[in-house]
Amino acid sequence: MRVRVVSTFPGKCTVQVVSKHHGRLIIHKHIGTFTTDTERELLLKKAHAFIRQQSGQSGLFDLPLGFALSDIAITESKPLFVYRLLSRIYTLLGFSNFSDPLIRDLVIARIYAPTSKRETKEILEDFFNCEYSLKTIYRHLKKSLSLGLKDSFQKSLIAFAKDGLGDSLRLVFYDVTTLYFESVAKEGLKDFGFSKDHRPMETQIVIGLVVNKQGFPLYFDIFNGRTFEGHTFIAVVESIKKFLDNPEFVIIADAAMISQDNVEKLVEKQTGFIVGARLANLPVKMQKEISEKLSGTDGKITTVTYHDQRLICQYMTKRANKDKHEREKQIERAKKALDSKSSVSSRFRFLKTTGGNHALNDELIKKAERLEGIKGYLTNTKLDTKTVIDRYHDLWRIENAFRLTKSDLEARPIFHRLDETITSHLVTVFAGLAISRYLEIKTGISIHKILKISGKVLTHKIINTKTGEEAYVETTVEDPELKEILNLLKSLGH
Repeated sequence: MRVRVVSTFPGKCTVQVVSKHHGRLIIHKHIGTFTTDTERELLLKKAHAFIRQQSGQSGLFDLPLGFALSDIAITESKPLFVYRLLSRIYTLLGFSNFSDPLIRDLVIARIYAPTSKRETKEILEDFFNCEYSLKTIYRHLKKSLSLGLKDSFQKSLIAFAKDGLGDSLRLVFYDVTTLYFESVAKEGLKDFGFSKDHRPMETQIVIGLVVNKQGFPLYFDIFNGRTFEGHTFIAVVESIKKFLDNPEFVIIADAAMISQDNVEKLVEKQTGFIVGARLANLPVKMQKEISEKLSGTDGKITTVTYHDQRLICQYMTKRANKDKHEREKQIERAKKALDSKSSVSSRFRFLKTTGGNHALNDELIKKAERLEGIKGYLTNTKLDTKTVIDRYHDLWRIENAFRLTKSDLEARPIFHRLDETITSHLVTVFAGLAISRYLEIKTGISIHKILKISGKVLTHKIINTKTGEEAYVETTVEDPELKEILNLLKSLGH
């Protein structure tokens, strides 16, 4: 007889005592089901006690006289602790509401070792004992998309943010990025456009992402690669508003999203917003008024009305020094370009061309000097000025989410060709981002470090070559600091 551990559901396993007779598996006793490592150890002890009671067979390390440890063989070592951890969080976030374990395994593989679908198949088999054919993977992804996988995940995350993270979702943050293809063939979503990846010669897509104040993802959308980011704003606002079912929510975005048309549509739809203002586009009279009111006083705030909305402006000395340094550097570059006529081009900010002649743009230089150190925030909310400014500066959280998506989850470059495979790729990245951010929020540790620490705990399959008995043991970690982190990880998701 031997002990057998069987995975029955994401995050759950059962312990059995079994044996084989003429090649047929016989289950002698179901010992119980576990979800935690503590429960697992207890059930394994009960199983070994049952074996000793029923047959008098000794345990794996109950070595008789003359029996050597050399008779113990370790036949495999796999990172199943990582798999169980990510499975539990997958279920906790509500993703298992979409009941396809293959999708779960693809998300786990994306977090553990992001790579192509072909290599993902091998990772799942080699590291996690999950065997799927490549054809099965693509078939399930296609079917899942048609059954509403993207919306299912987004609804689950919004529900979890409210219940699991205690967020009213009154404030949400929006930004866009681009993901490139190592391809120059335009097709469907793939097109040329302004590349945030600095890959203008390759096709791309535009991704819009909505997160909460902790950088936890709630919603994403995909746009054709040539789409101007400001043109994505209203479409995403309308979609997230339906998912949130909260008419009083406020969306926060940077200045690239703002246009008078967008502002008017947001006001018409009674949607609250806080966006960065483009002060350079204001009338000169208003620019001078704001500059005079702030009078170069560090931290001073003034509010004016612009197109019937509140325009909050703040002067910061640190920002002014940075702006001044940048202005002087740009002027110096422009002067050098004038001295070398062949290098004059439109890329120099403070140059103008009149009648074929190039000269410094004194008007633009004065405007830049006038606005140095001033940042503007446009809003239709009744939030106090300090809250408006503070919440706008929380936009760094969405930038951090994009960095995580592009680096740890390796969302780029994309090698897929069809729109449906591109979308399925991004859905798994999106789910992986949610699991990663949840772990980071709960531990205060980066997902890279979490995986590194978790990877130290391997599940080893060992065999007593004398008796044929098999057992599974986990790596014992003695370091107090690592042990504390591992215990915290073990507690998550239950």
